[in-house]
Amino acid sequence: MKLRTILAATALGAAAVPAVAGAQTEPISGGTQIGGVTPSFMELILTQPATTFKTFSKVKTYSAKVDASVILTDDVANLSIADGEVARGSKLGHLTSGSKKLPLALEARVGRSAFQPLDSSVDPFLAKVSGPANRTKSTINLRQRVKSKASGSYRKIVLVTLSTETP
Repeated sequence: MKLRTILAATALGAAAVPAVAGAQTEPISGGTQIGGVTPSFMELILTQPATTFKTFSKVKTYSAKVDASVILTDDVANLSIADGEVARGSKLGHLTSGSKKLPLALEARVGRSAFQPLDSSVDPFLAKVSGPANRTKSTINLRQRVKSKASGSYRKIVLVTLSTETP
């Protein structure tokens, strides 16, 4: 047993020292654990929407879509969306043009789930992604309902998040 331990210790430096003729090549038994931990990896890729919200010339419901692609090594992650400009206040979740804002909040969903407004203090949960996943695709649907004609060029920056923590 002692001889094997010495040979294993010298084998660690074998790159700098020539190999000893007849050295034992069996693995060391007893107490050696083989294994490891791979770090988590998540990637979220978003495409630019083909249509954007700028002007609202008539009363109707306007929509846009953003494709999301996910790579995940963990068991599960949550996809959520939030207002990327303000954390609270009357403009939270609303498209704005200068000091003007649309009265109804921007809404989002993935798949056939219910639309959720972005004016909540809690980020709307969109989807659960089960891992491991490689380029799993989801489509984020955005909807803006307009009840009266609105002049001006409206905009909103949204923050899409992939997280292993519950939003």
